[in-house]
Amino acid sequence: MIHRFVSRFIIIGMMWLGFSLLKWGGERNQLLWQTIMFTAIVLLGSLLEEVLNYQGDPYVLPVVQAIMALGLVFLVRISPESALRQFWWANIGHLIFYSVLWIMRDYRQLGRFRYLWGLLAVALLLVTLIFGFAAGGATSWLRIAGIGVEPEEFVKLALLLFMATYLEQNEELLRVGTVQWGKFSLPDWRTLGPFLVMAGFSLGLLGAQKSLGTALVFYALFVFMIYVVTERALYLGISAPIFLLVGGAGYMLFRHVRVRVLVWLNPWQDPTGMGYQIAQSLFAISGGKILGTGLGNGIGAATVPAASTDFIFSVIAEELGFAGAMAVLVLFLIVVMRAFSISLRAKDRFGQILAAGIGILLGTETLIILAGVTKLLPLTGIPLPWVSYGGSSLLVHFILLGVLLNISNATAVGSQRSKVRGREYAT
Repeated sequence: MIHRFVSRFIIIGMMWLGFSLLKWGGERNQLLWQTIMFTAIVLLGSLLEEVLNYQGDPYVLPVVQAIMALGLVFLVRISPESALRQFWWANIGHLIFYSVLWIMRDYRQLGRFRYLWGLLAVALLLVTLIFGFAAGGATSWLRIAGIGVEPEEFVKLALLLFMATYLEQNEELLRVGTVQWGKFSLPDWRTLGPFLVMAGFSLGLLGAQKSLGTALVFYALFVFMIYVVTERALYLGISAPIFLLVGGAGYMLFRHVRVRVLVWLNPWQDPTGMGYQIAQSLFAISGGKILGTGLGNGIGAATVPAASTDFIFSVIAEELGFAGAMAVLVLFLIVVMRAFSISLRAKDRFGQILAAGIGILLGTETLIILAGVTKLLPLTGIPLPWVSYGGSSLLVHFILLGVLLNISNATAVGSQRSKVRGREYAT
């Protein structure tokens, strides 16, 4: 119990220290109350873990809360108005997380709705395509009761659950194969059909919405989950030419994709026009050097477009320097590695696949967005989990976190019960 409270007090203390160094703007009083509420939820949550005897992974939640506290500090730095809304979502997200962790008695029940998850994913994408509105070149937003919602974030959750149930039921056939194609053995249509149909529909709808960044995340999720479960490099080999073919088609069909690729190849050709965003991002990152300019002293918060969403990492790297940027990467790496650790420890195959899928999803999202803002890949426009401004992303990632730690807690409780039964049997 002491360790839990100490870790949370350190995280909260660092957050308050960061706020004390910033100008809160005209929303000072509202932000102050939201910060107090966030602090109370974090501390009461740690107490709830002790009361309800949480036995799962002790590191994932504090690390995620550290990531979120850092994101909230920088959102206050960049845009106090956005930070105020983000606090609401962060507080609601914590409540949803604890609901998933404690109310969901058996996560294995999620595996009973394989085709329902798939249909839900397709339905959300269809509704978005028909009734959604465009932002950043992609039709990926819906307006519900005056609030902008990004259904793609919820599609990630639905597709992840579909993939976990599908791979659990078809693992052996996917691993061994039933149809011989030369030297290779592949699954038959009955086995591979549902996956191909779901992948085709999802990626096709995302292509129609021009949301190619999310399509890249989904494609990586499909490919890596199949590879992790089957351990067959054949699937990686098949996916590479498909990726190049589809990527080439997207380049030919969509102008904004061609613009992003050209800007990625040479942003200095038009640094005040099309290349302005990535050029300012690189200026901000390079200006941070080793230790940064200091919190609140950088210029990237004012000069980098979309600094509170896509490019928040650039502002962090400028004001905290290379050391701070690497610290953020290490925090994300800890979360991903702990997700894989939870996967390895899970007692049932569905839990193993689902936990691994959550780790793959988080790692893929983080890698793609950070590679985009540092010019390693073309820009994709996806949020950095728990850091970038966005309520839909925040809520979905809290749900994923709740599922992950529910698996971890169930594994620990099951192991403890097995040990008790073993002792009783021995005596």
